[in-house]
Amino acid sequence: MPFLEVSTNLPKEKVTPEVLSGLSKMVSEMLDKSESYCMMHVLPDQLMTFGGTSEPCAVVRLSSIGRLGVELNKKHAAKIFAFMDKHLGISNDRMFMAFQDLDSSTVGYKGTTFHELYGR
Repeated sequence: MPFLEVSTNLPKEKVTPEVLSGLSKMVSEMLDKSESYCMMHVLPDQLMTFGGTSEPCAVVRLSSIGRLGVELNKKHAAKIFAFMDKHLGISNDRMFMAFQDLDSSTVGYKGTTFHELYGR
């Protein structure tokens, strides 16, 4: 159930369907999770500054049931930062990223929790 949320001051026009599908595919592959469970949520046109300027910036949050941790997060960060720079032009010194490893009992889906559905 990976969930990637990006808040950015970039205009909506910069966040194309190709960017969204690229994010989804990347997250699915790097977490080894079915893309059918991956959700991308990009919030463009946010009133944001970073370092006192309004140049392009973002805050990214990656939430997942498992597949996160000290060493894995370094690899995930490298891939996400590279994607954001290449496809949205946001340099890695203009973003913060947070990782959230969720317990399956705290994530709802299909009227219950992932723990109830999948036992993990």
